[in-house]
Amino acid sequence: MYYRDENSFDFIPSNNTDIFLLAGYLHIGIDSETMTAQQVWGLHPYECWIKKTLDVPNFILGELMVEGDIVPGMTYRIEGCENWTTEFDSETGWVCIGESKKIINDLFIKFADDTIAVINNGKLKALWLKPIIK
Repeated sequence: MYYRDENSFDFIPSNNTDIFLLAGYLHIGIDSETMTAQQVWGLHPYECWIKKTLDVPNFILGELMVEGDIVPGMTYRIEGCENWTTEFDSETGWVCIGESKKIINDLFIKFADDTIAVINNGKLKALWLKPIIK
């Protein structure tokens, strides 16, 4: 869900998460027991979105797992996310946060409803979301 009056995404129903990866003020909620991403939510102003025709990627269904020295209850900023842009396709309803250009080594994983992660060389490159906009 995206609420224009609040400039924010919400994931309904909410899942239990206790670790957060941040891209700006956008949170990727991680369950520390499985170390898998469960949802995306947070502040992300609509006014900054760039309208563009997006080529929605083919994806696999799977899990987005976090590896490394991650501590439950903590929040971590995603390296390089300060350079991410947001593109929105009003025809399809898809939003791409990060790099929308696809390259040969990209892996597209649908890990939650209408939520796709783009991984390249083990790093998160982008998130694709298809929210209901209110």
